Amino acid sequence: MSNAVLHRQAVLNRQALERGAVRSGGARAYRTEPRRRGSGYDLRRPSSGAVAYRSARVGVSRADHERGATDVGWRMVLASVVITAGVLCGLVGVAQLATTDGVGDAAATEVVQVQQGESLAVLAGRIAPDLPAAQVVERIMELNAMSNSALHPGQTLIVPSSPTR
Repeated sequence: MSNAVLHRQAVLNRQALERGAVRSGGARAYRTEPRRRGSGYDLRRPSSGAVAYRSARVGVSRADHERGATDVGWRMVLASVVITAGVLCGLVGVAQLATTDGVGDAAATEVVQVQQGESLAVLAGRIAPDLPAAQVVERIMELNAMSNSALHPGQTLIVPSSPTR
């Protein structure tokens, strides 16, 4: 039973005790199931009448109540998911733009052979003369999983394609 029904029962018992209708000290059995009044009543609600809520006496309404403003519907959940996905995609896009160098990361590559006396800086100038050599050298070392910049003649390397070639 709800707290309001139990409180109402206690108030009614106290009033009956004051009138002398009920003997004090005797054990009394209380109903745990609501009394059946007919087929048209909502048994989840207490019957209408005065119910004491703290110090104020309030009548109990039998009318159906609107959904509270705190209820979250499926549309609100769907809107939250869509907005969150959009924000995440935007953040990933911004991070991708911030980390992309002038040399294309997943751009086309080609294979070249190292010439006699050529270093990574000279090779970078030969394959991409319009880009900074440091970026191109870094990309060549990354593509070939190189730990140092040592080269020997005839070595084949994967290099990023130059847009001017």
